[in-house]
Amino acid sequence: MSMQDMYLSAFKQEHWDNFVELFDEWYAQLPDEWKEEARLRGIPEDIGRVLLCEMKDSALKWIDKKVPALGDQSPASYLETEEGTNALRAAILRMPR
Repeated sequence: MSMQDMYLSAFKQEHWDNFVELFDEWYAQLPDEWKEEARLRGIPEDIGRVLLCEMKDSALKWIDKKVPALGDQSPASYLETEEGTNALRAAILRMPR
């Protein structure tokens, strides 16, 4: 089983939606330039909301880096499919905080 498959099997939309709501106030205070750059890179708004709040503009670099916890794939490569995007959401939920 690939890392992507493992994360996808753990993904629950309701858990993700509840998590994303925690970032509403912080996200409103972030620079619009970061939000626009995330949008231009094809990062879904909900994922950008979490990553930008937690990682600031470093998220814009992280998205293209190979990540061991993602099976040495980049988060951007997960965004190529709906299944991969949901797997990335599950992986983000598991990130240490």
